[in-house]
Amino acid sequence: MVTPSVPVYDYSHADPSLAAFTSRMLKMYLENLGRHPTAQVLDVGPVCQENILYFTKRVMRFHVCDLFVRLNRSRHKGLSTEQVREFLDYPAGSFDGINLWDFLDHLKVEELGRLVNWCQMTLKPGGMMIITSFEKQWAPQQTHTFVVSSGCRIKFRLQGHLDLPRYYHNNRIMTAVLSDFRTVKSFIYRNGVREFLCKSD
Repeated sequence: MVTPSVPVYDYSHADPSLAAFTSRMLKMYLENLGRHPTAQVLDVGPVCQENILYFTKRVMRFHVCDLFVRLNRSRHKGLSTEQVREFLDYPAGSFDGINLWDFLDHLKVEELGRLVNWCQMTLKPGGMMIITSFEKQWAPQQTHTFVVSSGCRIKFRLQGHLDLPRYYHNNRIMTAVLSDFRTVKSFIYRNGVREFLCKSD
């Protein structure tokens, strides 16, 4: 049964910015991964050396499939998003964790369900998925990498080579798309970053 928590809105003393923040969801996510000594994690990009080093110290295997670059190429070539998902050729039940750093913001609403369904199929039972997304009024026009550092601190790095449209999916849409997961926790930070933490049955 899905039990979404109520997002906490904390916009006090804040201006729209890409200020670094300490991720509550990442801490919970890492605690869950730490219970699995053979944990495998998939990150859909953008490729970030700091993130690779961060996760390879904490899990047995860390896979990166940069869907941002592939989505960028496909859109400029007039190809469909479905062709991008062909790169996700991992078998069912492969991963204990999946990282979706701001990727859903670059998909149309009709594409969200297909990707989330694939993620659910590819997670092991009890596996978790961490999703970051922006509130509409805070979203940057350009794409950035979410760079993870010690203490679950996250900062941003501009990806000027990516030219991707951005779509806003409100909390109602996000909760509906994630409704098949057993638990959904969400939080909104003062810089407009939304985080969702989902657990597979």
